[in-house]
Amino acid sequence: MSERLRFVERTLAAMPAMPVRYLGTCLSCQERSPDTADPDEAQLWCLQHAGTTGDSGYELSAFLYFNAITIDPAAAPPER
Repeated sequence: MSERLRFVERTLAAMPAMPVRYLGTCLSCQERSPDTADPDEAQLWCLQHAGTTGDSGYELSAFLYFNAITIDPAAAPPER
């Protein structure tokens, strides 16, 4: 049995139904805020955590979900 392999060109496309998400992380204890679509909520979590614990270092991350889409038309799966 022989196999034929070839490279397929792909690109990333943001998932339209998934908005940018935000996450606050305490750099002292690694506790994290719930992930949220509102950056103010993640920042508020950091401030509340600082008030509760006295921890002072935080990271606010923004992330987005993507799909890997084939851009090589010859390699695209057949349409149904």
